[in-house]
Amino acid sequence: MSDIPDIQIYGTVYKMSVQTDQRGAVLVAYTKDAETGAVGRTFIRFDLAGVDYLRRRLGAA
Repeated sequence: MSDIPDIQIYGTVYKMSVQTDQRGAVLVAYTKDAETGAVGRTFIRFDLAGVDYLRRRLGAA
């Protein structure tokens, strides 16, 4: 899905993934606009401190 643009599309999230590396984690959400069918990808990077915080909050320590 590398042909999906990194732009904000307001729509329904139909797929999410988390990718990790030595710097932390990246949450990727794929969205699809209900009217136009346009697909977009939005991502948020969490550093290691952010990953630790999320694990504590989710009880997955």
